[in-house]
Amino acid sequence: MNLFSGRATALDLTASARAFAFQRSSEETVLAAEFHRIKEHFTPLLVPGLFNSGPHHWQTRWESAFGLTRLYQTDWENPTPEDWDASLTNAIQQAEKPVLLIAHSLGAVLTTRWLARHETSQVAGAFLVAPADIEHTTHPEAARIRAFAPLPEMPSPVPTALMASRNDPWLSSERARILAKHWHAEFTDAGLTGHVGSDDFLGLWSHGAKTLVSFVQRRLQTF
Repeated sequence: MNLFSGRATALDLTASARAFAFQRSSEETVLAAEFHRIKEHFTPLLVPGLFNSGPHHWQTRWESAFGLTRLYQTDWENPTPEDWDASLTNAIQQAEKPVLLIAHSLGAVLTTRWLARHETSQVAGAFLVAPADIEHTTHPEAARIRAFAPLPEMPSPVPTALMASRNDPWLSSERARILAKHWHAEFTDAGLTGHVGSDDFLGLWSHGAKTLVSFVQRRLQTF
């Protein structure tokens, strides 16, 4: 700092940037170790929603940073419940360890529908982020996913957590809490993070990663 003006110098700003980068790198390293431990017991499976998860999406960051597997669909733009259900069924059946479903938006809807319709012994738990509220949203793309309605209302047969934002155009905060009660899911407020998706630029989204790790440690067997 310049002792005469009291202003930060270029050297100060460079040091601060390096410290911030180191903090982020250290946080990512810690989380990577936690996910490695999770993978020793489970198969974490990323379940994207409509249009897939783009390069700025936290699911894409987790896939790269933590070595997670992504569920792929043949048609991301015009989804059908039958095709998406079949893809998820195949992925779960192919997994060598109990599956931990990490789902976003329509992927979270797919997950809850799948759990309500299938035998779930191969699924360890579900982590649902911003499930698309098909029955109430007025989002302009909602027509693409109407076939996935209605949302299940019965308790989830596996331990489940739900994270939702306070300003999500696909899901109101009130409805998120109602769905969490229906599904007997742990609820976590994700703050003002929009749809918690590709356009929200959340980076690694450490809040979500830490919440998932805590959920696994507390609720899933072997932890």
